[in-house]
Parts: sequence; C-alpha cells; structure tokens
Amino acid sequence: MDRTMTPRMELGRFRLTTLRDGFFRLDGGSMFGVIPRALWEGLKPPDDRNRIRLGLNCLLVETGDERILVEAGLGGKLDERQRDLYGLEEGPRLPEKLGELGLEPEDVDAVILSHLHLDHCGWATREGEKGWEPLFPRARYLVQEREWDAALSPDRRSRASYDPRDFLALEEAGLLELVRGDAEVFPGVRVRLTGGHTPGHQVVILDSDGRGCVFLGDLVPTFAHLRVTWHMGWDLFPLELMRVKEEVLREAEERGQLLFFAHEDTDPLARLVGGRLLPLTA
Repeated sequence: MDRTMTPRMELGRFRLTTLRDGFFRLDGGSMFGVIPRALWEGLKPPDDRNRIRLGLNCLLVETGDERILVEAGLGGKLDERQRDLYGLEEGPRLPEKLGELGLEPEDVDAVILSHLHLDHCGWATREGEKGWEPLFPRARYLVQEREWDAALSPDRRSRASYDPRDFLALEEAGLLELVRGDAEVFPGVRVRLTGGHTPGHQVVILDSDGRGCVFLGDLVPTFAHLRVTWHMGWDLFPLELMRVKEEVLREAEERGQLLFFAHEDTDPLARLVGGRLLPLTA
C-alpha cells in the first residue's frame, strides 16, 4: 500500500476509497502551458525527458445503495512504444485495486467520467472475444452530452487525446447515459458542467450529512495547478477554465469541501483553508 495516501475515509454516510491506476508521465511544458519551467519545476520536478510524474487517481464512492466509480484511469490498451512515451510504471492497476477490496467489475453500479480523454476512461472498456466491451457490465456510464459529441468528432488538436476503443462500446451495449449540464445523478451525487479543458468536462460533487468532496478531474489536475492562472497547454478554453476554476475552488473553501485531484502523485485528497492547500496527510 502507498503509505503517502489515505485510501479510505468516511464522508457522512458515504465511504470514499482512492483507487490509483498507477503512475505515468507527461511533458511538463504541456502540463503547465505558458508558465515558465523555472516556476513549476520546484513543485513537479521533471525527468531527463522533461516529463513529470502524475497519478491516475480514481474514486470509489459507496453510498449504501450504489457503488459509483468516478473515473476509469488509463486502461490497458497502450502498446510498448506508448508505454515508454508515457513512462507508465509497473504495478497493480484499477481492476486489481478493486479486487483487493473484494470487488468484481459486476459490483460497480455506475461510472462517472469527467471527460473522455484516454487517461480518464481507459478501463471503461476491455477487449473481449467479440471485440471491445464494457469492463463494468452492469454499470451506467455517465458522460456529458457535449463531451460525447466532442469525442465522436474531435478537432485536429484534440484527436490524439481520444481513443474510440474506450467509449464506443458503451453506447453499443446500451450502458451510456448522457447528461445535459448540471444534474443530481444520485442522491447526494451531482455533476457540474465546467467546460474549459474540453467542451464537456464535468466535475463531481459529493454531499452527505453536511460533508462534501469535489472530484476536480482536469479542471485542477494536481496541487501545483491550484493557482487560477496555472493551467495546461491542452486546455481548449483557458479563459473559461480559469473562471470556473475560481468559482469551484472558492465554493469548496466556503463550504469546507474536500478536494480530490485526479493527477496528483501524492495523496490526492486535500482541503483549502485560508487560500492554502492542506493535504490530508500533512
């Protein structure tokens, strides 16, 4: 077990479990866009290929009635060249992490995807005898309608970030559920359409017995991206992202909500106090 993490905690009547699909690496310049390396390298030191280490963090939410998986990691579709390109580290992946909890894919009732980039929905599907099929055969897969449309017809800049093998089988199996804008998808579980990173990016907001948590997706991927003006080169709509990011973080601090960071390589849970980020293991 990664001792830098708080893998399981109670949030009111909900139980939250961090499930990490391993670690990978992306170009530091792309991860910080126009921010000079001299400013970010002390927070996220790059390797000799200018890549920074990132977590592939998923969140299992057990409400008492449903088991909801938020995000589905990078998956197992990378070839050898891609594994080297992304610096994918060996170790247990998401299905194995579920197995450590005594859970099978059939035990998951819903999968909420912040967006459909390949490092966020990789385990949504697997290769079966007849081709690609949903890994979680009983689950509803919740995706913003805008994101679905963008993934089916990506622009030139975004095309490499989407892998149709990750999501086309969901619709074919009748498990895809498209969401239009902000919605409560389960009691105490809401999605908020943020856009910014992609046209249909969403965050997930949990609320149980007065306690809350926000799964940030790629709105704020790591602790180092907390500053409103620090964002990724992959963000398609940076001004929109900065506006919504400021709103989400302000509301989280005012309401005392926890924050869950999808790509932090330490403990992904933290809270804002006085404008400062306090990791749970601090």
